[in-house]
Amino acid sequence: MKNFKTPIEISSGRRAFLGSVLAIALTGTQGKSTFAAGKSKYGGHPQVYLLRGLANIFSTGLDEIGRKLQAAGVDAHVRSFTAWRSALNKIVADRQTFGPSPVILVGHSLGANAIISLAQELEKRGIRVDYMASFAATTPSPLPGNIKRVVNFYFSSHSWGALLTKGPGFKGRLENRDLSHDRYVNHFNIEKQDLLQDEVVSDILRALKITI
Repeated sequence: MKNFKTPIEISSGRRAFLGSVLAIALTGTQGKSTFAAGKSKYGGHPQVYLLRGLANIFSTGLDEIGRKLQAAGVDAHVRSFTAWRSALNKIVADRQTFGPSPVILVGHSLGANAIISLAQELEKRGIRVDYMASFAATTPSPLPGNIKRVVNFYFSSHSWGALLTKGPGFKGRLENRDLSHDRYVNHFNIEKQDLLQDEVVSDILRALKITI
């Protein structure tokens, strides 16, 4: 499917923040963006997992987000949605070895469903999720109470992508962003939009307290 890149509406405050962050962290290369390597103020080993959707072929935008994070010095792991349990085991094992560190989860389609399942299991183990970005979840469960901030890109009409809801105990910040206004953005290319990619990367760098 053709990857349409069209303007996405962003609030004036968010646009100002993105402008200031991207001005120092971003350089353009043939329409693509690359973040300069930085260093987190956190010790330990931040856990950053991006889970693709069905068959690993409809979520290639997550690979691009992963590359941008790697360029910024973030050890991001891009996996299939079916690998969420192995990601859970790795997060728990690393926490036992290195101590507490930030947990970041990003998912598209079935991968967006899976990161919620992963967060639910982390809650049972007393582990917080510092930031979650969901692209067009299909059948998401209510959000558990251990997530600090969630940004959900969804569609109220014309394409697949569900609204996220708060589960019992959720006291974090949930932002549901309806992209139905843009007819060129749909379930299969939502995670490939440059502005959304850069917004998520900037959010992650801020959550990890990355200094460039």
